[in-house]
Amino acid sequence: MKHNLPIGKNVGFLLLLALVMLWAPRPVLSEQIVIDADEQFEFARSFMDRGDYSLAISEYERFIYFFPNDRRVSLARQLIGLCYLDHGKYDDARNVFAKAYRADPDSPVAKKALFLTGESYYIQGVYDKAENFFDEVLKRHPSDALRNKALYRLGWTRMHENRWREASEDFKRVGSESPLSQRARILSVESLKGEDLPYKDPTSAGVMAAVLPGLGHVYVSRYKDAVIAFLLNGLFIWATVEAFNHDQNVLGGILAFFEVGWYSGNIYSAVNVTHKWNRKVRDDFRKGLFDGVDLRLLSSGKMPAGLALSFRF
Repeated sequence: MKHNLPIGKNVGFLLLLALVMLWAPRPVLSEQIVIDADEQFEFARSFMDRGDYSLAISEYERFIYFFPNDRRVSLARQLIGLCYLDHGKYDDARNVFAKAYRADPDSPVAKKALFLTGESYYIQGVYDKAENFFDEVLKRHPSDALRNKALYRLGWTRMHENRWREASEDFKRVGSESPLSQRARILSVESLKGEDLPYKDPTSAGVMAAVLPGLGHVYVSRYKDAVIAFLLNGLFIWATVEAFNHDQNVLGGILAFFEVGWYSGNIYSAVNVTHKWNRKVRDDFRKGLFDGVDLRLLSSGKMPAGLALSFRF
């Protein structure tokens, strides 16, 4: 005997079955992403060229992670250091360079890392430490092509330390085979002019200020300061004398006390502005010998171990 289900129940069953099949998990077909070493390296460098150093560092690190055996891994690490350097993160840059050097002290990358560590201190204005690293390059790699760059930068370091004659000697030592040779010869002569700059004598400024308040400021063309120093000290001296002439000894003593301070401050100020004058003279002289070094071209792989330089005289 056959029993047929009601039509309504059959339809409901089929609909339920269809819904279950629609909601059931199904394998998702997705397109596989393939990372190419060349494209990844150029992608990272594109961020570096645009000055987006944080992203450049991330992409170089991604390159190193996915392609640890690529011949450009050491270069990528060095470029990470340069990104930190260009970004003003000097300690981070030096940590990267130090790791590169310790990994293989005799490799070309390690030699550049030693030089770039000195460059990081030079850019930061820590010239004594910069000098130590450039000297170290000369000691460890005396016949390497990097020697000429170290000598050239060492000359600039000594100029910032006002050691003009030593700077001249360093520039002279740059080899004739180097693209820096011609400019180094010019700088070897120009640097000696630092010894004959129109300096002012701080002691003379102090003596002049002691003889007549404001005169020390006139010595370095600070005329506004000279007028203020002259009037201020003149008024206090006049008021002090008047107080004593009118038997106002307490007031005269108070005014005399303050005048000693103003008078001493006038002498100190004259000496101080003279030192500032001399610093400005030196800074203006060095700016006239402008030196621009593109560190990225030094290690980017586009120009192996090359320096891009521009000068203004």
